[in-house]
Amino acid sequence: MNIEQAELAATLKEKLDVDIPEGYSEEEIKLMLEKRLGQLLERNPEEFFQLLYRIDIPEGSLDRVLKQEDALTTLAGMVYQRQLQKVKTRLFYKDSQRAQPGDDELLW
Repeated sequence: MNIEQAELAATLKEKLDVDIPEGYSEEEIKLMLEKRLGQLLERNPEEFFQLLYRIDIPEGSLDRVLKQEDALTTLAGMVYQRQLQKVKTRLFYKDSQRAQPGDDELLW
């Protein structure tokens, strides 16, 4: 498992309480996300919508997707892509901070 996949697995565990075993494919992860989102929507719709807001799924997109027949499949893909994008961004800036010598006091 590379660093990007490990970070994604950790993020999905933290945000959605989904355990991603090592070696799972993107499609298998999306199926796990789809199942988890379905559980949340069924058991606690308010928490479901709050979670998607915190993950940063645009409200307009969410409204449009929820009208579709395969809404949970589409949402799982959106959540996967958004979380992957966040992981890549964090890793990029983490690496760029290391690559640039400078004032260590400015680092958080």
